[in-house]
Amino acid sequence: MKIRRRPIMAKIRTPPIYTTPADAALAFYQAFEAKDVDAMMTTWAEDEEIVCVHPGGTRLVGYDAVRVGWEQLFAGDARLTFRLDQIVMIETVGLAMQSAVEHVSLGSDGTPRGAAICTNIFLRTPSGWRMVMHHASPAPVSIADAPAGPLH
Repeated sequence: MKIRRRPIMAKIRTPPIYTTPADAALAFYQAFEAKDVDAMMTTWAEDEEIVCVHPGGTRLVGYDAVRVGWEQLFAGDARLTFRLDQIVMIETVGLAMQSAVEHVSLGSDGTPRGAAICTNIFLRTPSGWRMVMHHASPAPVSIADAPAGPLH
């Protein structure tokens, strides 16, 4: 008896090309809210020099460490949503920096969880703009309670 083996077809997903740093930032927060590690990692440069620091967390350096950090963060049941406020974006030919206040809400009812001050740095790569650093720290209470501005 001959066993037929079906060819293994790997699902190949072409990474998106983010044409602006704002596109990469939007994809980053969409992946964060969806808890989608693969989508999250498409926003990052595939480099061993990338850095990620979550509020109260350790400094993660390198693609594998950053991915593991997101996998651990997404393993919990909590679903977070973000609204960015006080956005400052500086862009050069090959590097961009975004600083903002992240207003974080928990669950589908949007229970406010607090705010963080974040810095996101993007690098223009041959595959489009990619994140090379995300650093978020808890915001002081005065910022967390401030009225929100326009949505990101």
